Amino acid sequence: MKCFYSKEFSVKAFTDVENAFIQDYMPLSDGNAVKVYLYGLFLCKNPQFASDVKDVAKTLSLSPENVVEYFKFYEEFGLVSVISTDPLQVEYMPVKSALSTKPRKYKPEKYGEFNKCVQLLISSRMIMTNEYSAYFDVMEDYGIKPEAMLMIVKYCVEKSGTSVNKNYILKIAKDFGNRGITTVDKIERELSSYLSKSAELEKILRAMSIKRIPDVTDLNLFKKWTEELNFEPENILYAASKVKKGGMEKLDSFILELYSNKSFSKEEIKHFSDNKEKTYQLALKINKALSIYVEVLDTVIDTYTNKWLSFGFTDQTLLLIASYCFRNSKNSLQDMDALVEELRNRGYIDLTSVSDYFENIKKTDEFISKMLKVAGVNRRPTPWDRDNVAVWKSWNFTEEMILESAKISAGKSSAIAYMNGVLSNWKNSGIFTISDLEKTPETTTTLSTLEAYNREYEKRRNKAVQLAQKNTENAMEIQGFSSLYERMFSIEKDLAFAEIASDENTLKTLETEKENLLVKINEMLSTIGLKLDDLSPKYKCSKCNDTGYVGNNKCDCL
Repeated sequence: MKCFYSKEFSVKAFTDVENAFIQDYMPLSDGNAVKVYLYGLFLCKNPQFASDVKDVAKTLSLSPENVVEYFKFYEEFGLVSVISTDPLQVEYMPVKSALSTKPRKYKPEKYGEFNKCVQLLISSRMIMTNEYSAYFDVMEDYGIKPEAMLMIVKYCVEKSGTSVNKNYILKIAKDFGNRGITTVDKIERELSSYLSKSAELEKILRAMSIKRIPDVTDLNLFKKWTEELNFEPENILYAASKVKKGGMEKLDSFILELYSNKSFSKEEIKHFSDNKEKTYQLALKINKALSIYVEVLDTVIDTYTNKWLSFGFTDQTLLLIASYCFRNSKNSLQDMDALVEELRNRGYIDLTSVSDYFENIKKTDEFISKMLKVAGVNRRPTPWDRDNVAVWKSWNFTEEMILESAKISAGKSSAIAYMNGVLSNWKNSGIFTISDLEKTPETTTTLSTLEAYNREYEKRRNKAVQLAQKNTENAMEIQGFSSLYERMFSIEKDLAFAEIASDENTLKTLETEKENLLVKINEMLSTIGLKLDDLSPKYKCSKCNDTGYVGNNKCDCL
C-alpha cells in the first residue's frame, strides 16, 4: 500500500525552519540563497512539487546553475551535503552540526550598500553569497573600509573586465592589506603610482613577450627594483630583454643576481649576461664531450663549471680535458673534477701545459703497454704503472733496462712487483746498463737470491692477508662496529673535499669526528684483543726483520 499527501493538502501544511539557521546564517545569505534553502527544505517533505533542478529553478525564477551554486554555498557551512549535481541530490543536515564551522556574523546593513555597488561594477555575472563573504572576510581581516574595497574592485574591473574573477580581486586586496594600504587615500595614491608607472611596466612585459596588462603586483616588484635595489628603469628594461621565459618572477630572480654581482648599468648587465650565457653554453659542450645529459644545468654550473673557470682554466682547456676523460672511460663530472684538481695541483692550467701533459701520458702509456706485454701481463696501463715507471726512471734506469727487467719477470705471479725487486737489486749493485749487466757474474746468483726472497715474501704476504681478513671478520661481529668502520673510510673523502674547498669549520668538525671514531673503534676492538692496525695485512721482512704493511712494493732494504 502507498499513501501520500495531495498537493492541496501539502500547501496547507507547515515547513519547519530551525531558529539557528534564521539567527546565524540567514543574515549572511542574500534573498535568492534563502529562497533555495527554504524551498529545498520544503521539498524534503513534499518531493512531488519538483522532479529535477529545472523545476526548482523555474519555480524560484533562477537558473539551474544558480540553484546548484547556492546549495554548494550552504554546503561549505555543513548545512547541506550535495551528493550529486546530475541529477541534483541534496541531503539536509541539522543546523547544530554546522556550529564548528559557523562563519563570522556580519550585520546585513554594514555591507548592504557595498553589495549593491559591487554587483553594479561586476555587471556581467551574478555575485554569489560566498563571494560576498570572501570580500567581507578580507575587509575584516585587514581593516579595509568598504569604500576602499570598492576602489580595489573598480581597479580590477578596469584591468580585467566586468567578468573579473573574485580570486584576482582578493589577491590585490590582500596585497594592499599586507602592506598597510587600507584607506581610500592610501589606495588612491597607490593606484595613481601604478598608473604613472604603467607605461614603463608595459614596456618591461613586452620585452619579455608577455601580452597581459600590468597590475599592482608588477608595480610592487618595480618599486623593489628601483627604490630598494637602486636600478634605473631603463636598465631594468634592458635586463628584461635578456630574460627569455619565466615572467616577472624570473626577471626578479635575475635582477637579484645582478644586484649581488654589483651589475647595475647596461654595460655591466651585458657583461654579466654574456658571461652567464657563455658559461651555460660551455657547460652544455662539456656535458656533450663527456656524453652525459643533465636536465638542470644551474647546479652543474655552480658546482663545477664556475669553479674550474675560477682556477684559470679556459674553455678550450676544459673541453680538451672533457675529451680526454671520455676517451679514458672517466666520463662523469666527478671524474673530470678529480682530474682538473690534479692538473691544478701539478700546475698544468693553460692549454699548452695540459696538452703536453696528456701527450706525455700517451707516450708513457704506449711504453707501459709494451712493458706489460713483455712481462706477460694482459691489461691496460694504470696510474700505479705510471708511478712505478716514474720511480724507476728517477733511479736513472732507461726504458731499455726497464724492458730487460720485464723479460726476467715474465711468467711470475706478480710480474710488476717482481720487476720492482729486480730493478731495486740492480740499483743497489750499480747496474744501470745492459753492458753493466753482462759484466756482472753475480747477477744470476743475485737474481736467484731475489727470486727466493720473493717466494718467501709471497708466502708471508698471503699469511698476513689471511690473518687480517680473519681479524676483520671477528671485528664485524661486534655490534655497531661495521657502520663505524665504513664511516672511517668515507670520512677521508669528506676531509679531502673540505680541504679543497678551504672550509675550515667543516674540517675541524670532521677531524673531531675522526678522532672520536678512532677512540670508539679501538675501544670496541680491545674487547676482542685487537687494534685497528690488526685489520690491515702486515708482513715481516725476512732480510731485515722490519715490519710494514702489505702493498705494491717490498721492503726498502732490497
